[in-house]
Amino acid sequence: MALIAALQQVRRQWQILVSKFSQPRGNKSHSYRNDPKNRYLQSDLLTLLKGDVATAKRLLAQQRRKSPGQSDNWYLEKVIHDLERDRH
Repeated sequence: MALIAALQQVRRQWQILVSKFSQPRGNKSHSYRNDPKNRYLQSDLLTLLKGDVATAKRLLAQQRRKSPGQSDNWYLEKVIHDLERDRH
């Protein structure tokens, strides 16, 4: 039962994160709309962060400030890479 509840919570947070990424943001990249890889990367990021959407958004925003002009997938891959590197 606890596992099911945890999975449902992660799914709800995932849906919130996806809806946040789906909102237009001026001239930013919109690869998240048509690139299925992006959905997997978002899921991987949330899994690494144990469903913490606020931290995911903060890390992505920080990376966007550090390296402007990259694709959404690049930012997701970079944040995931940095998290995995720092954990080992």
